[in-house]
Amino acid sequence: MSTQPQPAIFLLLFSVLLPGCLPAFEDRVEERTAQEKIPVEKNILQSTIDSTLSRNLEGRLLSADRNAAWQVFHGAVAFGIDLPMAAKGDVVFALEYLFQGGQLPGWTPFEGDAIEATGRRGIRLTVEEGSFTGQGHVDQFLGYLSQAQVPMETKLVVDGNEHTIEDWVRQAQRDVSNNPYREYSWTLIALTNYLPKEEKWVATDGRTWTLEPFVSFEAKQDIPKSACGGTHRLMGLAHAINYRLKLGEPLTGGYEAAKLVVDDAIQKARAYQNSDGSFSTRYTERPGNSADLNLCIGATGHTLEFLAYALPKERLEERWMERAVTRLCAMLDSTIELDLECGGIYHALAGLKLYRERRFGPMVLTEPPSSATE
Repeated sequence: MSTQPQPAIFLLLFSVLLPGCLPAFEDRVEERTAQEKIPVEKNILQSTIDSTLSRNLEGRLLSADRNAAWQVFHGAVAFGIDLPMAAKGDVVFALEYLFQGGQLPGWTPFEGDAIEATGRRGIRLTVEEGSFTGQGHVDQFLGYLSQAQVPMETKLVVDGNEHTIEDWVRQAQRDVSNNPYREYSWTLIALTNYLPKEEKWVATDGRTWTLEPFVSFEAKQDIPKSACGGTHRLMGLAHAINYRLKLGEPLTGGYEAAKLVVDDAIQKARAYQNSDGSFSTRYTERPGNSADLNLCIGATGHTLEFLAYALPKERLEERWMERAVTRLCAMLDSTIELDLECGGIYHALAGLKLYRERRFGPMVLTEPPSSATE
């Protein structure tokens, strides 16, 4: 029997390999819509999310002996002040441990400028670009704290002096014009969450600034080539849009550009969603899937986190979102015993928690560690 492909088969294979012969974007949207007809019982979905969050909070315990600040702050984006950690033979609250003088690799806060609004000095944190120990991006840790709604009044000790998160926020606000990395994703998230009513301020360069030029810059960047498929840039832009709307101002200039980018990303995330409900491992660039659970959980988790924040609340009930949530819960539950990549895991859990809160309301995850209440 001949092993050469027959002409018709050869043409079919050739057409599949041609990028221009892939299903059209509109066809993929129609295909996804057809797969979204089977409803999910609301109370079942809620209990599934709650079970996954509780199981992963209890089953993925960080340790001061083997983890660094990078892991703690990624855990905090999901669980905030409730994140537990093993330290000194006990289980404590991870953020409380750090903020009260505990030491971890990558935790490098130091005092900054005198801040008129607080009467104290500000706080800066070293950037360790590409690090999985310390802060890999400007204002990354602060952005995560703001997403987790850690209050600005939260106290922390730096250089032996008592400070609050607000000192950190005010320094970040003053330093926004001096960012040498030209990346403002986490800065936008932090400032819009912590200072939602402040439109203008004077930075360290002596000039008066607003967020608009930074939003405009971020909206012009190559999203697929940005960190984690661009989902952090998308989160920054989505936060900027909500900030502008809450101020009662129109979406003009950079904010209008941001809205176009965010809307385009939402449409592509849905169009490129896999048949099992997971999101593409190529994020909003093109369709993609993998047998690597680290990649699948990371991509689906980061994408869900962005969508759970950026979509209008009523759209969270759409079937394609429910399918993504259900699939992500299944992947997280099936890997509870595995030591997977920390960033992807915690952004996935953060996405689930945000989805749960916006659709069903907040939940009580767990009792606090005993040592934290003594």
